[in-house]
Amino acid sequence: MGIIGLALTIVINIIIQSTILPYLSIFGIVPNTGLIIVVVISLLRGKYYGSFFGLCVGLVQDILYGHVIGVNGLIYFLMGYVIGTVQKNLDIENKIIPIICSAIGTIFYNFSYFLMMFFLSRNIPIPIMLKSVFSLEILYNSILSIFIYGILSKFFVIPSLKFRRR
Repeated sequence: MGIIGLALTIVINIIIQSTILPYLSIFGIVPNTGLIIVVVISLLRGKYYGSFFGLCVGLVQDILYGHVIGVNGLIYFLMGYVIGTVQKNLDIENKIIPIICSAIGTIFYNFSYFLMMFFLSRNIPIPIMLKSVFSLEILYNSILSIFIYGILSKFFVIPSLKFRRR
């Protein structure tokens, strides 16, 4: 799956995130499927696909939902690059890895987003920022990452041969 698969994934994600997920909110928290998909594709395909896909998803989210264009694009780009870089050192067959990476990615995203909004002169009180950074969204994204990882691993995994000694 190349660029067409990535574009199709972005379109499906935007449709699901704007139509279905608001009805599945828990205590007003909606999962960030764009973030989860960037994490999963970075784990499956590496830093180049992860950073490119993160930039595209972030810019689309900025254009459709954001207050400032480019903030989500930059954050997702950096997240995709970093997770794709450490992907070689991780066992991506382990189902715990996407959960941990999604939790860390959610904390990184929320902290970076509020930090950038602060420097762009948006007034955000510190207690609201801390509540948002360490919220139920971490758990929600982590649980949802298991299912998204299972679906996307069927489409974005590059088959490889492994030889072992007997």
